[in-house]
Amino acid sequence: MDSRWRSVLAVTPYVVLGLLVAFVTPVQWGQWSRLGPTLALCAAYGLWVLLMRTLPFRWRDRPVAIAVFLTVAIALNLLLVLREGTFGFLAIATFSFAYSLVDWPWELLPVAGTAVVAGLAQSSGFRADPAGVAGTIAVILLNVVVMCGLSFGLHRAEQTLHRTAVQDERARLAREIHDTLAQGFTGIITQLQAAEQASDDAIRRRHTESALALARDGLAEARRSVQALRPTALEQTSLADALSGVARAWSARTGVPSAVTVTGTARPLPTETEVALLRMAQEALANVEKHAAANRVTIALRTDPAGVRLEVRDDGRGFDPVERLQNAAAGSGGYGLIAMRERLESSSGSLIVEARPGRGTLVRAEVPA
Repeated sequence: MDSRWRSVLAVTPYVVLGLLVAFVTPVQWGQWSRLGPTLALCAAYGLWVLLMRTLPFRWRDRPVAIAVFLTVAIALNLLLVLREGTFGFLAIATFSFAYSLVDWPWELLPVAGTAVVAGLAQSSGFRADPAGVAGTIAVILLNVVVMCGLSFGLHRAEQTLHRTAVQDERARLAREIHDTLAQGFTGIITQLQAAEQASDDAIRRRHTESALALARDGLAEARRSVQALRPTALEQTSLADALSGVARAWSARTGVPSAVTVTGTARPLPTETEVALLRMAQEALANVEKHAAANRVTIALRTDPAGVRLEVRDDGRGFDPVERLQNAAAGSGGYGLIAMRERLESSSGSLIVEARPGRGTLVRAEVPA
């Protein structure tokens, strides 16, 4: 997720809730039996968001935790709307969570639930007669259709962007092959044909040597292209051994001790997953070397039925992850974190960064089975 969107999600619930409390409090002032429960529900909604989304608990991004969070948030929003229709505006925050936290098509469930709450708020002034009930149902259905349709449209747009990215990458590889390997092979054929037609040994030798030089250059280009797809460290060894080798080489170069632990039963992983995990470890170690001033680094690889987890932890100076991602989005450094996240997301994985100034850094990659 884009760091700017994360920042919006972090503050929107509190801003919207604060504005609604500021509006409702003077309106209901003196009606304590009405205002008291309303403020209590507002406090419950704010504390629930704080507990489940703002505080950096490790479990907050697990599917079960997200499902519980959204269910309770929608229920609290509904109770507030039933007390005061103005709290329909709180659906802005609830919608933002529904759209951003749940994958398609499951996001339709919280989106539809929030749309029902918004529809009830919009129709709160209708009379309780048949016409009013029919109008309420129509408004609710309209909200559900529109908001779920928006969800579907966003999903299709994301798919289109993904296909475009794949096509761009294929075009890039095609250009690279044409500009390096294909041209090199053409040159080799040309030189060998010229050598066959040479009138003396000196000319024949010159063309043959030129063909050999082109072949060497082409082999170097081929190796470079293959390495870009699968690192050399993974070609003849397992991911665990590759991580150990990378850590040893890094420690030998930097002088910072490192330790690698492997737990669970190793199993074959897709190439792109192994590459993503290895690149993540290399990038994390590079960041430690550049910024952390650490005394020790630990790398932990765990494999279990749920998937694969890779952690790189250091005891260095730490940093503010949100600020680092914001700087990267502004083009002022920190792109490594974004690159790691994008590479892991392409393998259906996720990247979690836990850091505080002066408290070290933990970078964790999780790829489901």
